[in-house]
Amino acid sequence: MRFKVIIVLSLFLFGCSSKKEPEIKQSVSPKVSLVAMQNSFVAGDSISLLFKTDTPTNKFKLQIKNAYGNTLLASKKDSSKLLLFKLPKNFTRLAGPCRWKLLQEEKTVLQGEFEIGVNATKATFIESYFGPRSITAGYNDFSMLTIAPTDVYDNPLDNGTEVTVKYQFLENISELKITSQNFMAWYNVRSTTKSGRILVSSECNGTTSKELATIVYPSNATNFSISASSAHNFADGNQIVTFTSDIIRDEFGNMVSNGTLVTFIIKNEKDSYLYTIGTTLNGIVEARTLHPDQASQWEIQAFVTGAAESNTAAFSFKPAIKDYPVYFSKGNRNIAIGPFESFMKQLIPDGLLLQLDIYDANGEFIESKKTTTKNGACTIFLGEHFLPEGEYTLKLEAAGITKEFTKNIHGY
Repeated sequence: MRFKVIIVLSLFLFGCSSKKEPEIKQSVSPKVSLVAMQNSFVAGDSISLLFKTDTPTNKFKLQIKNAYGNTLLASKKDSSKLLLFKLPKNFTRLAGPCRWKLLQEEKTVLQGEFEIGVNATKATFIESYFGPRSITAGYNDFSMLTIAPTDVYDNPLDNGTEVTVKYQFLENISELKITSQNFMAWYNVRSTTKSGRILVSSECNGTTSKELATIVYPSNATNFSISASSAHNFADGNQIVTFTSDIIRDEFGNMVSNGTLVTFIIKNEKDSYLYTIGTTLNGIVEARTLHPDQASQWEIQAFVTGAAESNTAAFSFKPAIKDYPVYFSKGNRNIAIGPFESFMKQLIPDGLLLQLDIYDANGEFIESKKTTTKNGACTIFLGEHFLPEGEYTLKLEAAGITKEFTKNIHGY
């Protein structure tokens, strides 16, 4: 038994001694250097990066990053152990800093940065904006002209680029020079005291912008005068009375804009109010309304809301209807009123309002009935289902004339 154990142990030791030691491989980093390259380019140039390496490997990648984006480029390697990376056009046309990293198996070997400048040798393009496109006459309002000059690849030109601004109003043409700052140039075109159109344009490096315009509208209206007129002053409820203003102007003498809304407020002797509206044309406003159907005294005043008001004009209406007949029939239940005759004995127009107020024998109000005239007359019928038999006081009112009757209402 002891002999067997010795044999097994010997075999085990022999097997262990015959096993080879593992070989240790040391990785050697490649030597890579950037071949002399300029630090700045012009947008649109063909840009390439050239590296020299002592390692014949194709596992190098170049990472390029600028404002356009981020990309990886594969190298073009020749027998001279040179790595050549050519940047895509969309990266070379964008001005600004461009950063690069040379990568081998996702590890950065070299890194650097270069600058791409604006291409000022080719044509300049101008984007211009002007607004607001309408301003108010005076000394406080203005429109801003904003100019963004760019190169052929849409890169903003450098700060300090000179821009010429021209603007025209009436017979005057003005010109001035400004410089760009933060990729833009701007100028505030002030309003004028006269209404009209201001035209502006800009120029940079021999390139001119399109023509832009703003309209100077009149300022707020100032107080004005009105008058009232009509073909006659009878209160016939048919004729039209016209309210007219003088030329409404702003504080600088400009006629207010066409379409300015003017409200006419009419007050009568009963402190009741009516209103009508009109809009200006060539600075003048007209508004119209019907005559009243009874004698009245009107006071009229006009307003441009929040801006101006007029004088107070007066207009008097004489009664067109002096009297009207009333006929009762059918047990005093049928009431015929009219004909109504106007100031020349002509029948009045249809639509005159008539109101009947009914009171009982004790003077208690029962109800009102209203109707309008047709062909100069009207009729009211008090049916049995509406008004029982008895004595009543009836008050009729039309065209400002009130008539009162005491009648015994009965069957017919």
